[in-house]
Amino acid sequence: MNRRSTVISLDDVGDLVSDGDVVGIGGFVTTNKPCALVRQLAMARKRRLTVVAAPSSIELDLMIGLDMVQEVITPYCGAESLAPVAPFYSHYAGRRFRLQEIDNGSLMAMLEAHIRRVPFMPVHVIGTSIVEYNERVRVVENPFKQGEVAVVRPLEIDVALIHAMRADKYGNVQHRGAHFMDHLLAQAAKKVIVQVERVVPNETIRSLSLETSLPCEFVDYVVETPFGAHPAASQGFYRRDDRSIAAYVDAARAHLRGDEQPFDDFVARFIDGPGSHAAYCQAVGVDKVFSLSIEGGGD
Repeated sequence: MNRRSTVISLDDVGDLVSDGDVVGIGGFVTTNKPCALVRQLAMARKRRLTVVAAPSSIELDLMIGLDMVQEVITPYCGAESLAPVAPFYSHYAGRRFRLQEIDNGSLMAMLEAHIRRVPFMPVHVIGTSIVEYNERVRVVENPFKQGEVAVVRPLEIDVALIHAMRADKYGNVQHRGAHFMDHLLAQAAKKVIVQVERVVPNETIRSLSLETSLPCEFVDYVVETPFGAHPAASQGFYRRDDRSIAAYVDAARAHLRGDEQPFDDFVARFIDGPGSHAAYCQAVGVDKVFSLSIEGGGD
């Protein structure tokens, strides 16, 4: 069988996402975030995006701060103790972008409805504000017994951005640890781009076949980006960079107070300035990046 390589350059990613797309972002809060891919979209200043994300962090907040987003569907956006709620997300929700309030279970149901090709899925949200503040939720008569039930409509994604441990050149992807909602985002998307710490031989994937979390039929493109989740953590490879996250949060908060210079400097140094992922790591500090490594990561 003649199989094609899915490996592309990080520089190619911007051309794969169009203004107005529905973009899915994988990972969970500050773990396994496809930050290198998001930085490429930020560099290109994509506009009018609808972002669908599992619990998210500063990668989404950055996009909001750069006025790239018109609608957000996520259960959470923050950096835990470093910023319980992300600055731009909190300030601009309902102003600069529409926020569709959602919980994890209902978001999963929306994705599953599209994957299963059914018109809706029932969810347990009656009595919560989700019914009022999410236009994708409806309350209908229960067809099986007396009473009402909430349902959500299917959610299709144009491009899913995912971070994982490794993949072969054909697009067989393996996560280290939990894969969160990544498998649902991939199956619900028209196009899937996965950034990985390492591209490995197909023989490696086949020898550890039970660890394959996304088979190649769900993956369109693979981008090799060591430390690509930075400043988030990558399971089994490196810890999150609390100092870099805190620096972003401070710059965003200063911007919202009227002092735009710190955020402008952040964007110039870490988004627009570096011409490559390697240059980004140099801007952060190679020694600093390496110091986050987990001993034995990826073995």
